[in-house]
Amino acid sequence: MILEIVVSALLAFVSVLVGGQLIMPILLQSNLVAQDINKKKRPMLPTSGGLVLALGFFFGILALVFSANYIIGSDVNENLLLLTLISVVAISFVGFMDDISSNRIRTSKQSTLKMARNYTFFNGGIKQWQKPLFTLLGAIPLMVINFGSPIISIPLLGSITINQIVYALVVIPLAMVFSSNAFNMLEGLNGISVQMGLVAFVALALFAYHIQSYTAFAVSIVFIGALLAYIYYGAYPAKILPGDSLTYIIGATFAATVIIGNMQILGLLLILPWLAEFILKARVRFHANSWGLIQSNGKLKSPHGRKIYSLTHLFLRTGRFGEWQIVSLLTVLEVIVASLSLLILW
Repeated sequence: MILEIVVSALLAFVSVLVGGQLIMPILLQSNLVAQDINKKKRPMLPTSGGLVLALGFFFGILALVFSANYIIGSDVNENLLLLTLISVVAISFVGFMDDISSNRIRTSKQSTLKMARNYTFFNGGIKQWQKPLFTLLGAIPLMVINFGSPIISIPLLGSITINQIVYALVVIPLAMVFSSNAFNMLEGLNGISVQMGLVAFVALALFAYHIQSYTAFAVSIVFIGALLAYIYYGAYPAKILPGDSLTYIIGATFAATVIIGNMQILGLLLILPWLAEFILKARVRFHANSWGLIQSNGKLKSPHGRKIYSLTHLFLRTGRFGEWQIVSLLTVLEVIVASLSLLILW
């Protein structure tokens, strides 16, 4: 079945590359554009890149289901594949809703407006408190599956069995909601979500194969194929901006893969940088930005001065790093987190 999974991943890769060329003109014609504010000329770019990524994942998963039904039997659970696809597409749609409604200016905090007064486009969209409620919809397809009573192995502490009702009605929705919104928080620099997410999914794929959770392995590999192709569009300098649709689909797929692979502890470890981002921004009630202000030398500085309300501020506060350098450093951070996580749990 490995060959079929790899072929499906290649199809996802090609679908993203081709789909981007088809979707970007449509986004431009529909006026779904935003400024890339980390550049000197602040170019206008199409936004809502999650549509491109979703297209690749859609075809990749369907190809995998087709091969399992018509070509060769496999160890993957086709029902789980389809329900995962439904969950991911549903949450991506929520992000797209936010993207297309982002023409209003958020006025909930005066300091945020003051910092952004020179910019023409703002990310308004769905209200902050509404986003977790909407992303909850994407958890429903996985909640209807009876996973039994999952057994979670915790290093040094042993195993914990979770009641199946509690797992379905509490753990799954919380995981989907938090993961979707957490990935959305650490955004604002070209390629940051895609590159850090790619590292996390490589770790998931390796561990899923190690524990013989082949459905989770298949989902991870297909999504890796889609992410690798999206780097062409999203890495510095970006050709398309991600929008909430992209960050939501990465977070949703991450949570779904962890759930169907019963890799909760690994998922919790891999998402630590995003958890740190959540805590940092919670200090100011999420009225902080991860992007920077461009300087004459092309480097970025923090719009929040020396204060640290985001992981990006660790570098932005110095004013010595360019956009791609900060993204690379945070990607290395996720590589370190992933490596240590696998070392602990292997």
